[in-house]
Amino acid sequence: MSSMAWASIAFPLATGGVRSAIEAVPLVAWQLLLTTGILVSVIVLYRTARPHGQWGQRLRSRLVLGLPWGTLLGLAFVVCVYLFVQGGLGNLRDPVSLPFQATSYAYPLGVLTAGFAHVSWGHLVGNLWAGLVFGSIAEYAWSHYPAERGSASFASWSSNPFVRVAIFFTTMLLAGLLTAAFSWGPIIGFSGVTYALAGFALVFYPVSTIVAVAGWTRLRHVYTAFASPYSIAEASVSYDSVWWASTAVQGHVFGFLLGVFVAALVVRFRGTTTNPARIWLAAMIYGIANGLWRVYWFLGDGQYVQFKAVGTTLVFVLAGLIVALVAGSDRSAFASLPQVDRLVDPTPRWQIAASVLLAVLVTMSIVGATLNLVAPAGGGLPDDAVEVNDYEIAYAENVTNRQIAVLDLPFLEQVTQVQTSGVIVTSEKRHLWRRAISKRALEARGSGRVLVGGVGWRTSVWATRSGWSVVGGNSTYRVFLDPDGDEKRLVHTSTPAVADLRLANRTIAIRPAADAFEVAVRRGNQTLGTVAVPGNGGNATVGGVRFDRTGRDLYASIDGTRIRVANRQVPPTRQ
Repeated sequence: MSSMAWASIAFPLATGGVRSAIEAVPLVAWQLLLTTGILVSVIVLYRTARPHGQWGQRLRSRLVLGLPWGTLLGLAFVVCVYLFVQGGLGNLRDPVSLPFQATSYAYPLGVLTAGFAHVSWGHLVGNLWAGLVFGSIAEYAWSHYPAERGSASFASWSSNPFVRVAIFFTTMLLAGLLTAAFSWGPIIGFSGVTYALAGFALVFYPVSTIVAVAGWTRLRHVYTAFASPYSIAEASVSYDSVWWASTAVQGHVFGFLLGVFVAALVVRFRGTTTNPARIWLAAMIYGIANGLWRVYWFLGDGQYVQFKAVGTTLVFVLAGLIVALVAGSDRSAFASLPQVDRLVDPTPRWQIAASVLLAVLVTMSIVGATLNLVAPAGGGLPDDAVEVNDYEIAYAENVTNRQIAVLDLPFLEQVTQVQTSGVIVTSEKRHLWRRAISKRALEARGSGRVLVGGVGWRTSVWATRSGWSVVGGNSTYRVFLDPDGDEKRLVHTSTPAVADLRLANRTIAIRPAADAFEVAVRRGNQTLGTVAVPGNGGNATVGGVRFDRTGRDLYASIDGTRIRVANRQVPPTRQ
């Protein structure tokens, strides 16, 4: 046997052996290895840098015991919402999220919880990391001890370190409520607060904030390496949605501007000196790195348009306004134009920038408030919708997305009347209308789950799609909904799929029926007959054509000619 032949045998054996050996190593061994590496690196740094307590002393000079207690309390509150309100305590990676989204002022629970709730464990961990990093910098800038010259701790209530911790913590909670209350459409997540913390930190420590932008995702990598020490990857075909279309960019911008505005007020009150060039550069890098330029709109059917040039222009303008707000002088904006300056009120430059940013915040708030006052109600679904308490779950195609069309704007019907298809969830009580699973995602994956519930309860409704694709690329399918504790229900059947071929002047179509799929044979305008698609290994004859089923493939035979006409689309096994 040649060496190449030996190699072809040994390689899969070696590959399988290596994989088995890796999987046999206990998880704790990988974690111990990582922990040892981190400790060795930190010890080397400590002994080389020899800070002699300088790091701790610097932290303790501004933070009680050197820790950002306000940030830690805020993050602990977020974790408690996830565990005890969303039901994450018993389902750590699978919380209930739909009822904790801000949809309308008529649904206070959503407004109160949206800024602190999360859709998944990964979503929570990402925001916790960002909140810890940017919150620590922001709280260090705020300081638990009074920063004004000549002031002393405990001299007044405002200089009390514990009061200052409480103020920072309360401000975080308030930011979460504001980002939810003035959201443009349903939002969920703590990211609005993390952007506010980053905006505050950027004004005081622009370089540290940009280092944090580059570093916080890497710090999260340490956590993922500890939780999942290794991963085995292989090529596969998967369905990917447009990930940035599910990002609440408006909420991020609102939170960021809020943090910048509060920081500017603190800077003006304290008389702190700032570096305009660093702040401008930091604002630019942060805005671009964190997608504040992602201005987009819906085109329908899973398509979106992103206005990169417009969004990037706004980031540049925003950076200039931040610099003018924080570092602008008290000179009149028209001091270089005496003739104009005499005619207008001599308003300082920084106040003009403050007025512009405040106007933006107010405008965004008015738009958000308007949308939340007219948030969509439920209803408008097919009669076969599944009811789970106050929820209705249905499958529909080419219906108006009521989440977008909440306002009837003159001359903008084509912008707001966006069509959508997929599994729809509505609730009159919660003013909820949401496409939970798109038609394309259900087609690609075969099945999907909608998790509904509330405080203290949860129920799953599974959607499954099975069908046949015929020669020529067309397909026909049936959609079922399967709620927990109830019978599986057929809720949608598509139009028949006609194969792009002719056999003895006959056309073949697969069409869905109530109990199964059928094969129909036609010649011209005449239907020669129909028969149920045979099971695996079976056959059936109709209209002079014999159909044989082999696995997922369906073959047609007539006059000695045999050809594959259709392929079964089978949903994967539910996990």
